[in-house]
Amino acid sequence: MNKLFFLIFGATLLTDTNILAQQVPTKIFDVEKRAASGRFNNKSAPQTAEYDVHYYQITLELNPAVRFIDGNVNVHFIALIPMDSMVLDFGNQLVVDSIVYQQNTYLTANTSAFNTLSFVFPNTISAGTFDSIQVFYRGTPRGNPRGTPFAQVSVTNGNLIWTLSEPYGAKDWWPCKSDLTDKADSVSIEVTVPQGNKVASIGLLQGIDTVGTNLTYRWKTTYPTVAYLVAIGAGKYDFYQDQLYLNGDSILMEHYLLQNETQSQSITDIEEFMVFFDSLFGEYPFIKEKYGHASFTFGGGMEHQTMSFMGSYGGELKAHELAHQWFGNKVTCGSWSDLWLNESFATYLTGLTYEFGVAHSRNFWSVWLSQTEGSGFTYPNGSVYRYDTTNVNSLFNNQVYNKGAITLHTLRWKIGDSAFFAGVRNYITDTSLAYGFARTPDFQAHLEASYGQSLSEFFNDWIYGKGYPRISTNWAQNGGSFNLTVQQTPSDTSVSFFEIPIPYRLQGPNLDTFIVVEPNSTNANFSIPISQTITSITFDPNQQIFAQELFTTSLSNKMEHCNFTIYPNPTRDFIYIDTDLKLNGVVNIYAATGKLAYSKSATKRLDVKMLARGTYFIELILSDEVSRNKFIKR
Repeated sequence: MNKLFFLIFGATLLTDTNILAQQVPTKIFDVEKRAASGRFNNKSAPQTAEYDVHYYQITLELNPAVRFIDGNVNVHFIALIPMDSMVLDFGNQLVVDSIVYQQNTYLTANTSAFNTLSFVFPNTISAGTFDSIQVFYRGTPRGNPRGTPFAQVSVTNGNLIWTLSEPYGAKDWWPCKSDLTDKADSVSIEVTVPQGNKVASIGLLQGIDTVGTNLTYRWKTTYPTVAYLVAIGAGKYDFYQDQLYLNGDSILMEHYLLQNETQSQSITDIEEFMVFFDSLFGEYPFIKEKYGHASFTFGGGMEHQTMSFMGSYGGELKAHELAHQWFGNKVTCGSWSDLWLNESFATYLTGLTYEFGVAHSRNFWSVWLSQTEGSGFTYPNGSVYRYDTTNVNSLFNNQVYNKGAITLHTLRWKIGDSAFFAGVRNYITDTSLAYGFARTPDFQAHLEASYGQSLSEFFNDWIYGKGYPRISTNWAQNGGSFNLTVQQTPSDTSVSFFEIPIPYRLQGPNLDTFIVVEPNSTNANFSIPISQTITSITFDPNQQIFAQELFTTSLSNKMEHCNFTIYPNPTRDFIYIDTDLKLNGVVNIYAATGKLAYSKSATKRLDVKMLARGTYFIELILSDEVSRNKFIKR
């Protein structure tokens, strides 16, 4: 049964008329795709659930002038089953010097083409046992020398080393367990560099030690951390520190900027974004440590836990990477198929800063919606959920970022602001997910709980399904009745019909109102009692839904005034126009999609044999009057 949700007369539509001349960088996914491509071909072999990482102690020696790493990693773990051997992810371009077990036992290293490091223990480790293994290694990390996952570059006042590991690059510069099933409870990172350099990393700086002509920076995080969010930056940084006071607590803000970058570049906007996200989704997840930025030479950003690495300092990029601290870092996608739980949210939260006027004008909100939706339309056969996680182009694209963001906006429209924001907040604060991993059903369950109804149909169509709805609207007013026909053509055959409430704005000399209808089929009809004259209707006036408008046109009963009828209807071969008027005009035939099928001088007999089966509209233009009718081609 088709549904008419509400009809409100006399409503006022607020629109922005002073659109700012800005350019929204809606292709954050482009730079993140380029970042990922450098390490995508070296995907690790799947990890087993044999052990759970408790603590990483990472010790490195670096010289920013040389692309080389010398380090050791002590992996503290808990055996989940009896273990007589162990496997770590480890780039096979690096050299293992030794593997030390229980401080004095040296084990034999076995590396493989799958970029793994395996070794056999002298005795079986019982399930439930805490133990550790230390790997000493060195070498030149894999990848583009000036790009990910381990870059060594020249900058204005010296040299810089930085890392960026999402999704599979961590193993290329340190041995770890890098799948999306295990977060270390804590991570220590000690980096020794020549004096004159600084080291930025995740967590809190524990101290700086002078060792001869070198400095050792000691960082530590006690928040659960997945391997791809561990990062280091080393070079001649300028350091800035500040405190943000929020809800009675203080957040340490630290920024490592390159020469010629000012402090204001980094911190402008960020405090307002922090306050805004805190108000919507709860306390900043890493409040006991810090949030900050470290500059690097990649043309984008990366949301390393507690410290985003930034190639530039535009407001939208800063908002995107900060949003990841909640969506991606606190709660991390449990599979790369669910990457949208990280990236769609970070993209949508960036849009919300425009909607609510956080650090910039609200006037740009409608432009952001239009650009984001338009980007989503470019892949009519794409899905938000990722079925292929082996291809960088499949993961980091506008289906995950922009289509996912506008789909979240559509979900918000469907269930209402209260249910949407309550459900999202409950999801991000769920103690069974916080500082761990989540899959799409986890998010769906929280939204269903706040909404009070099943959302399986929505998620099957809009998240797992492909494409989006294309909407054609025809309307007519006959006396006191407003008649509306809504036709939907899904852009991909994987979805037969997208269920979604559709808003319209109706306007006339004494009318300005909104209606919301919910079709239940691809061809739905509605009849609504409205006595005021309607001169125009607008599809989705406030950009609430991710749907492409093909056309919205009037099929009013003006045609009856010129005695314009058609027969036979339906037809196979010919259409005859019956009218008392002289046909000295033009006749157009349109497909249901709004595409012009053909146009010719008006005659009483029209050959339609060449048309495919379906619904068509005849437009008869005589002098200054336009009349329309509808027929079906069999």
